[in-house]
Amino acid sequence: MVNERRSDLPHLLFVERTALAEPITVEMDRPMALHPKVAGFWRNGEFARVLKIVDTRYEHGEIHLRVVTDRGCYDLRRFRRPKSQTLRMDSTWELCAELDTVELSYRG
Repeated sequence: MVNERRSDLPHLLFVERTALAEPITVEMDRPMALHPKVAGFWRNGEFARVLKIVDTRYEHGEIHLRVVTDRGCYDLRRFRRPKSQTLRMDSTWELCAELDTVELSYRG
């Protein structure tokens, strides 16, 4: 029965509209938790609330998220770099891409 329900859900195809490297400010839902989740981000003074995290990918020193927000779909990246004065690691978030979404339907 679980497989039948999954076949009714729409399949989404994400197409990159614009590649970016824009710094953003991210807000977490539980900042002091062990594994907080991204609740939204600020871009150009406007807040985009994350409705769903579609995909998470981990690379060395980086986390890539594909998110659906109330303002569209985006790829986000968190990476770490040393501060020049102290050489301590600092986390930075950036907006990597704006995405268009196409809904695919399969008939079996």
